[in-house]
Amino acid sequence: MSAIVAFLLRTIGVGGCAFLALYVYDWGLPGALRIPYLSSIPIIGDLTTGRAHSYAADQVQIATAAQKAQCEARLEKTVSSFQYEALAAQLAEVRRRRLIADLLTTEASRRAAAAVRAKSEAEAELEARIAADTDPDGGRWTEEDGRWNGKR
Repeated sequence: MSAIVAFLLRTIGVGGCAFLALYVYDWGLPGALRIPYLSSIPIIGDLTTGRAHSYAADQVQIATAAQKAQCEARLEKTVSSFQYEALAAQLAEVRRRRLIADLLTTEASRRAAAAVRAKSEAEAELEARIAADTDPDGGRWTEEDGRWNGKR
């Protein structure tokens, strides 16, 4: 390694070596970006990848993180609005079923009241027919009773 540095010092001088060192520091070694994990080593990574490439990679990471955060926020908002719409649809369905149940309950109550009214009318009519029966035997046989009795 020292032989290479001595050769460069004799060939291009101190100014040339300083220029090469600054160029390598700024732009990195050509092809060093293709070596995996070399850029993650603290000092060697800066020298091999270069300050410009490291800065660009950092800016890409920052922009990517910002865009990812915005995308996740939109996704969260979308999921929240989807959940809201699903809950609203579920609530509308529950209200619709509640209305149907209320209508059916009202109809059943009306039918029950009509049935009670018909029963009381039938009982009143039966009581009236019983009261109207004044035979000394306590009852009259009708023609229908005779036919029914004959079948026995």
